[in-house]
Amino acid sequence: MRILWRIFLRHRWWWLVLPVVVCLALTFVDMRFAFVALIVAMGMVMIAMPLVYYYALTQESRWSILEKTITITAGGLQLSFTDDKMREHVIGWNEMDSTTALNECLIIRLKKNRYTFLAIPLSAFTTQQQLRDFVIKVKHEIKPLRE
Repeated sequence: MRILWRIFLRHRWWWLVLPVVVCLALTFVDMRFAFVALIVAMGMVMIAMPLVYYYALTQESRWSILEKTITITAGGLQLSFTDDKMREHVIGWNEMDSTTALNECLIIRLKKNRYTFLAIPLSAFTTQQQLRDFVIKVKHEIKPLRE
């Protein structure tokens, strides 16, 4: 969820702060706007909570947190999970949008409606060359699809 919030808030943080700042600015007109600012801030939390559950409870959200093996195939990335309840899944090259390094994760952005990325910890790669080869292969496969 931390990665999801970072991706979301990087471009849209001001939407969350703007109503509270406006209400605080109006406090100079009438002190009661301070209470309105508090109510708006709590309302933002109440709006954010369903988003957390919306993203956190999807089948696809487990792709990043469950232990798995990722294999590059001709059709995309094959996810093989150690958990018996999860089936193998192939994320096709046409379902991927881009790759980004964020903190200690490699983020593969997906074109899915509900879950927008697959996080792969950098510690999953034994060498820098292995990481570099993986990124080059994924970027090479994604690039022709966007042209």
